[in-house]
Amino acid sequence: MPPDLDRRADSNLIARGRSEAYATSALILSLVSFVNLLGAEKSILAIVLAAYALRGTAAQAARKRGWIAIAIAALHVITILLVVVLLRDELTQLLDLLRQLG
Repeated sequence: MPPDLDRRADSNLIARGRSEAYATSALILSLVSFVNLLGAEKSILAIVLAAYALRGTAAQAARKRGWIAIAIAALHVITILLVVVLLRDELTQLLDLLRQLG
């Protein structure tokens, strides 16, 4: 194999490995986000990692995990927003009570 082709093959393998790692990290992070319902920062990070995984030429498995991670993380962010909007009055009362205690 000519050295030029060998370097391109190595470069493609490195890019594929990086993409696989981003996709796997994003998927795990999006699942862990549900442990703490107000941990939206983890979901946002999962979306960013998944977006990196989907950039360029990613392997089919990495693309699938990336899209699954985005879906789970987006569901988590939507859940947080719904809780905040629907329970706004109760959250306000809770904050007032906590202020009185402090």
